[in-house]
Amino acid sequence: MTETLVADIERIVRDRLADWPAAWEGYHWPGYTWEHTLRVRDLALRLAGEIGADREVVELAALLHDIDKAAGREHAAVGAETAARLLAERSMPIDFTARVVDAIATHAGGNTPGHPAENLALGDADLIDANFGLVGVWRFITIRAGHGTGVEETIAAMGEWLPKKDVLLELLNTDAGRAVALDRTARMREFCADLAAALADGPADAPLLALARHINAHCARGSISDQLPALHAIAAQADHAGAQAAVARLADEAAGRA
Repeated sequence: MTETLVADIERIVRDRLADWPAAWEGYHWPGYTWEHTLRVRDLALRLAGEIGADREVVELAALLHDIDKAAGREHAAVGAETAARLLAERSMPIDFTARVVDAIATHAGGNTPGHPAENLALGDADLIDANFGLVGVWRFITIRAGHGTGVEETIAAMGEWLPKKDVLLELLNTDAGRAVALDRTARMREFCADLAAALADGPADAPLLALARHINAHCARGSISDQLPALHAIAAQADHAGAQAAVARLADEAAGRA
């Protein structure tokens, strides 16, 4: 597999997803799915290295896994068909293409521990990115803000939201994925508790609350990569160790390092 092929597939997926949807649609907003795709690719490659999966299969499957997200519940099956066509057009080997296509077809809840390692690396990475860690908290704030909910109400709702994430841990299929998710869960719970304490104790411009308010205010086209410089600046200006650690952690998760 060549760098040229990867760049070509990246371009195709970016063109499809960078501006999808044009307006808020359920849990999706313009640009989210493209950045999610890049985060899943990075995390899936990390998991692939830990469980012995074929990194080339994993990388293409991760890049293409949500190419047909607009199809809704059927996006995995539809996306697998699109991936098969794209790889065939580029004369990729039939057996390689079949492995990529199968990983895409099962990524949205169709995996079992008996599936190939490539399927499991992608499926676990996809589930983790959408639900756990500081990325998960960022997504929760952004989704609720996009539907008109304020920061204070969102923080209050975290007590009911967090246990729902615990249930999803049971859906992970690899020890490597579970280790990442458990670590992210611990940091997520710590951050949410610190947010609740900041809200209860004040002041209103507390650094952690300032981070949450910035995320909330920029929900229209929520982008971690776009928001990170401002979040770093907020934490640095406040000279607040907790806020600085939270932003650093968000950056590490977004890059698949944590």
